[in-house]
Formats: sequence, structure tokens, C-alpha cells
Amino acid sequence: MTSPPSDTMTRSTEAPVARVSAGLERSLTQVARAILRLEVPTSAVPEGVSINRTGHWLLVRVSEQAPVRLSDIAESVELDLSTISRQVRDLVAAGLLLKEPDPADGRASLLSLTVQGAAVLEAVSESRRQVLDEAISGWTDEERTALANGMLRLDAGLHHQRDADGGTQ
Repeated sequence: MTSPPSDTMTRSTEAPVARVSAGLERSLTQVARAILRLEVPTSAVPEGVSINRTGHWLLVRVSEQAPVRLSDIAESVELDLSTISRQVRDLVAAGLLLKEPDPADGRASLLSLTVQGAAVLEAVSESRRQVLDEAISGWTDEERTALANGMLRLDAGLHHQRDADGGTQ
């Protein structure tokens, strides 16, 4: 008896992988939507300050990249500069972001978190961690650890793939 050609074996193993990838993509999309729908709790922001989900996302990006140019933030979140500019203006007015002239280019500005912005970001992050804690409260420590490790591996793999593709994905 002869074994099947190698291309037949490859196709038979690709089908389950494709099904798993499709299910993973659907699951990740649903989780991402659920996380993006989480509101910024009013208890996390000072009285009189309003911040929406987009504002929170911008605070996160600035905290990761500060000091950072507005154009770099717009590029990293893949939104138009005018859209980001309006959001940033509101965050500066609320005292959550500091906008200073770029010493290397007087036409540009650099953004960073204010002390109040860092406090708001931490309060919102803590609130989100509590939601996640409740969502996985019935899980074992091993399941939580496996999920966290798997997500880190997936993130690394996606970054590697994007870099290998020249950043086109």
C-alpha cells in the first residue's frame, strides 16, 4: 500500500487549521468589540471632566509613546489627523494631556500625559481589570494563565507576521 501524495496530506491538515483560525478570528473580534464597548466609568475621571472611549484609547497611546507628535499618534491609530486633533484638543483642555512645542521642530508639538491624565488612565485601567476579573472569576488559575500566555504568544506572532510582510497587514 502506498501513502497518499504529500499535497493531499497537506490539504487535509490545512482544513482543521483554517477552521480553528476562522473560529479564533470570530472570537477575537467579539472580545475586541466587548472591550471597546466598555464605557469609561465616571468615577475614574475628575468632576467636570468628560472622556469617551476614543479619549481613553488616545491616553493609552500617548502613555506608551510619550513624548509623541500628534501626527505619530494619528498614524499609530490609523485615523485622520483632523479627527485626532479634535480629540487631543479636548484632552488638553481637560488637563489630561500636555502639549508642548517640539524642540526639534517648532512647527510640531509633543504630547505627554499630565499627572491627572496618568491618574485617570490608571483608574480606567483598574476599572477594566475589575470587569475582566469578574468575567473570568469562575476560571482556574491555570486557565487564566493559559489565556494570558496564549494572548501574548498570539500578539508576538501577529507582530512577527506583520514585520515579515513589510507592515502591510
